Amino acid sequence: MSETQQQPSTEWVEVVSPDEERRHKQFAETIVEIQSKIDRKNGPGRAFHRKEVLAARAVVEVFGDLPAAAAHGLFAEAGTYDAVVRMSNGSVVPQRDAIPDVRGFALSVRGLEAPGALGGTTDRQDFLLINRPVFGFRTSQEFAEIVPVSAQGQTALIKYFVSRYGPWKGPLEAAKLTKDFLKPFSGFATATFHSAAPIRVGPYAARVRLTSRQDAMHLAAQLDFSHEVKERLKSGDLEYDLALQFYVDEAQTPIEDGTVDWSTDVSPYVDVARVILPQQDAESISGKSLSEEVEADTFDPWAALAEHQPLGEIMRARKVAYYASQQHRLADEAASESSD
Repeated sequence: MSETQQQPSTEWVEVVSPDEERRHKQFAETIVEIQSKIDRKNGPGRAFHRKEVLAARAVVEVFGDLPAAAAHGLFAEAGTYDAVVRMSNGSVVPQRDAIPDVRGFALSVRGLEAPGALGGTTDRQDFLLINRPVFGFRTSQEFAEIVPVSAQGQTALIKYFVSRYGPWKGPLEAAKLTKDFLKPFSGFATATFHSAAPIRVGPYAARVRLTSRQDAMHLAAQLDFSHEVKERLKSGDLEYDLALQFYVDEAQTPIEDGTVDWSTDVSPYVDVARVILPQQDAESISGKSLSEEVEADTFDPWAALAEHQPLGEIMRARKVAYYASQQHRLADEAASESSD
């Protein structure tokens, strides 16, 4: 262990504010309102990550002999699990791949039967990952204020920051928010994805990271991420390493602050599994059928084992907002089918 590296701790604590339930309800209402507006133009769909890039079958191979802190829940013992993957662009509206965006990698491990994070039992463990190590917002309230504005485009976003922070500080705050979006994205086969917030790992807490084992980016990926990753997958397997980064203390690895990137010097990542997308043709009949199944499905960080319960205020807000969004989408789709 290096001089700065610290042992995982079980002393993490969630801090729930007295008005959190009210704020999360408002947050969910805001998300559904935006979703409804987009639906009227584009048809029923997800509130976020509306544009699917790829749906694929996957296998998760959990390693054996893991450190004691990691050996809980899905990672308690070595094993192989079937999974499905949904890769997506994060925008609330479908848009060209060349436009800067958050990219999503939803990994859903199936065939489980264990106590669930929402009570009862669950047959799946979902990891919803993005190509950024942090959300960039301390709380869901900050996020809720930005989303309606960002949906209107870059000009509206700058006007919002100017009105909130003034003509000098406003553009600087807008630049801070958008700088990560402007970083080049190498493509779904070669990028790294993060949970951006912690989850339980038994009595411990950890963030999740998925790292590609593929070669460097193809230049064509920037124009059409879907085509590039599908072509790679048609000719061979895609492999990723799944790793955990453990909480050590509130100062260095905060549970509630969605803006802090935990230092790997203090808490290095521990590889716990290999994720393999076996060679497959997404454009085949079976591939298109899987895509339809995945689009009809829901992916949720709270579709999880109790031992991997999501942690922190932003994750608690997602529980309320995702449920509301899912119910809205299901009702919208049912109404659309009945009118056909």
